Order: sequence, then structure tokens, then C-alpha cells
Amino acid sequence: MSSRKGIIDVLRLRRITGSKEYRELRDIRTASDLQEFRERHLRALLLHAYKRVPYYRRILGEVRLIQNGSVDLSKFDQIPLLTKDLLRRFGNDLISADYTTRRWYYNTSGGSTGEPVRFMQDDTFQRKAAATEYYYYKHMLDIEEPAAKRVILWGSERDIFEGSIGAKVKAVNWLTHVTFLNSFRMSQRDIERYIAKINSCQPELIRGYAASLFEVCRYAASKNFPLHSPKAVVSTAETLTDEMRQLIESGFNTKVYDFYGSREATGLAAECEHGSMHVFSFSNHLEVLDDDNQPVKNGEEGKVVVTSLHNYSMPFIRYEIGDTAIQGVGTCSCGSMLPTLAKVTGRIVDHFIRDNGTTVPAQFFIHLIGVVCQTGAIKKFQVVQEDYRKIRILVVLRSELPRSYMEDVEGKIRKVMGDYDILWNAVDDIPKSPSGKYTYTRSLVH
Repeated sequence: MSSRKGIIDVLRLRRITGSKEYRELRDIRTASDLQEFRERHLRALLLHAYKRVPYYRRILGEVRLIQNGSVDLSKFDQIPLLTKDLLRRFGNDLISADYTTRRWYYNTSGGSTGEPVRFMQDDTFQRKAAATEYYYYKHMLDIEEPAAKRVILWGSERDIFEGSIGAKVKAVNWLTHVTFLNSFRMSQRDIERYIAKINSCQPELIRGYAASLFEVCRYAASKNFPLHSPKAVVSTAETLTDEMRQLIESGFNTKVYDFYGSREATGLAAECEHGSMHVFSFSNHLEVLDDDNQPVKNGEEGKVVVTSLHNYSMPFIRYEIGDTAIQGVGTCSCGSMLPTLAKVTGRIVDHFIRDNGTTVPAQFFIHLIGVVCQTGAIKKFQVVQEDYRKIRILVVLRSELPRSYMEDVEGKIRKVMGDYDILWNAVDDIPKSPSGKYTYTRSLVH
């Protein structure tokens, strides 16, 4: 590049493409190559955890997974699941004895389920994650992501509390092809400014929260504003509903790709052009399990359990991450050897629990209030399960809510959930979670 603008992108691109972490992924050509890679790294992780991590020394010893320095992967499914509660209780015992030999750092979960969970990661884990993300954009979307002109619609507390994006972010914006837009500030004036910025910089890639992308496209459609069409839009951090996908694809006149990740394990899976969610099994071993912790069948829904293959400072082995997904049905027609999920269906905390232990997905309430029982009176809503017999519906109103509408919603909820007290509260606003995500549903039963 002739100008300084983009120099960080070029250096980052060269660093990733020249790294051994990316070369290792690039050389995986077949399903058998992938299986050998995954099993080799899984064995190494388990052996390390047994030798260096007090918690896993005990757990893996109890299931006799390590014998005479050899790992018996046939016993892997006997390892008890690691939950957020266990992570809080035994956090220190989950840290590797040799963590100081790495460049480690603390990270936390979003905290939308209550108290945030703190955990440790390191530079090796970070490099593997960067290689995985580059692999996805390069080999599945045909985009050189580090050097592409891109708009990122993401949250920034600094922009709200301090009235500035900060010197560091300003410098990054100047030295790269990245434009950051703050999804925590989404007033009409902000959205109009974001639309103007997108149209002026004409990015190849737009990435952001599903709800924020949806809001931009909905506002543009309501005002008949044109939107620049990038090569791809990547939705992440929130559940991408069918309604959101349709409006975003119509607004930007391009395909939306759903990217599934978490702070605990970074990139987990992402869509290809055929709509399959490909699991990045060279970074994480992902299982979809039923309520008895047995693998679901193809096409069935279950809870997502993740083993991060490259975090040696604080291994997460069979970690119940808090999401649900539908198991894929086989190899995708796109030709990738990566296994698939049919769909990531949502956060477990979004699901409501009946008193018999069965669950009702968040999509029921979203579809009920947003589609089935339509009214122009509601600007924003959130449905909260307070206990096994009480649901509270928070609404931000444009106008008075008809009683007939409320009775219709209540009747449909009781038909699915049972005999519930249903309370309505009109509020001025519904705040986002501490992680910056807006949730349509919350279950306090969790």
C-alpha cells in the first residue's frame, strides 16, 4: 500500500499467513487428516491436564483415562462435564502449574447469566484462534479478512461514559481499514450516521451483533435509505433469527453468515455459502448432548459441550458452555471436511423451564409477540421467567397496549407453559446485558 492507512492490516496478514498455526490448518486436506489432527491435540491436552492441572489430575484419574502415560480416548465421554458453577468453585485448581511459562491473561464470560466467570487464556491460545478465524474467512468466504476494508458494529462503553472512542481506537482506525461503529449507541441520529459511514467507506465486509445489524437495516428500510452492498455480512454474538436474516440480507443485498463463538473458546462454528454451520474442530472438540449427557442424533437439538484444544494455561475439558444447537446431518455440499451443526438455536438461559424440567425455546416468545400477536404499540420487549409460576413481560410502548392483545398473548403462553401468573410492566427502556447484548428473553430459574 502506498499510504500508511492499512499498514497494520498488512503486517497482521503477513504474520498470520506465515505462522505455523495457520500452515498447520492449511495442510489439513481430508476428513482423515482432520481426525488425526484433532485426536493428536486432544491426547496432548489430556496428558498435559493430567500432569499439570490439579482438578484434572483427580478427575481423569477417577475415570482411568491415563494409563502408563497413554491416553485412552474411548473413555473420553466418561469425563464429567465442567460447568460454570464448578469453574467458580474450583477455579484455582483448574490452572496449570506451568502457566507462568506462557504469556497468560484473564478473560471473563459475558455475565448475562448472573455473576461473570473469570478464566485464564494465553498467547498460544490466541494465535490458534487468529489462525482459525483467518482460515474461515479465506477458505470459506474468500475474503482476506485482516486486509479487507471492513466495518465492525460492536459495543463500546468508553464511547458512552467518556464521550470518546479513545486515542488508541482512533489510532487503530487511522492505521487500518477498519471502521468501528458503536452498537451501544443506536439512536436514530446514530443509525443515520452509521448508514452514511457505511455508504462512504464502502466496506468489503461488515460484521456485528445480529440485533444491531437488524436495527440498521430496519431503519434504512423505514426511511428508504440506500445501503452499500458488501461482499459479506457476518452476524455474531447473538442468535440470528429468520426475521433478522431476511431483513439484513434484503437491506445489504448480500448474504449474511452466522458466526458462532464465545469468550471461553473463541470461534466455534460458522456458516458457509450453503448455510451449514461448520464446526472448527481443529480448535475445539464440540459435542451436542441430551439431558442424560449422551450424544444426540443427527437433526436433534441438545446442549453444546466444548473442549478447547489449545488452552494449556487453564484447560476447559467437556465444558458446558450454556448454548443449544441442532446436530448436523453429515458432510456439506460446499466440500469442506469440517463437521456441521444444522443450527445454533440459542442460549440455554433464553430457554424457559417448566416445573417438570422440560424447556420452551426463546423463539416461541419472540415469534409470539413479534409475529403471531402483532401490534404497533410495542417498540421493544423482554420476557422474563421469574420462577416456575410467574412470567413478567417488560415493554417499551409507542402507544397504549390493547387489553385484547394482552389476553391473546397470555392465553398462548399459558397453553404452552401451564398455569402462570403473567405480569406486564411498561418501562422507559430495557437495558442490555453487562456484555452488551440485548436479550428478548431471560429465565431467572437458571
